Amino acid sequence: MIGERLRKLRKAKGMTQEQVAAYLNAAKSTVSQYENNVNEPDLQTLVKLADLFGVSVDYLFGRGEPADKKEETADWPHLLKEKLTEEEAEYLQESLAMYRKWKARRSKDRRGTT
Repeated sequence: MIGERLRKLRKAKGMTQEQVAAYLNAAKSTVSQYENNVNEPDLQTLVKLADLFGVSVDYLFGRGEPADKKEETADWPHLLKEKLTEEEAEYLQESLAMYRKWKARRSKDRRGTT
């Protein structure tokens, strides 16, 4: 059930498996395995996927329909629809990885000061 919903949501957003994989910082094959019900995402990944597609984790599990089909506030996938050179794609991946590390470190620092 999760695989079918993920594929449907991804296609509705006009995203490729590569784009979803980049968002998750995972391999394209991982997303393919999720969509084909070979493997299931862990809880943290399910939350990320639910956030990406603007649905609840319950919806991903097949429990009802999305409560609201809200537009994503940060519609970043349009950037990835462009044809990127290999160098550009690598740069974006590295930049995203650095941002995620910075964000995690900042969050950890904030928790340590409260």
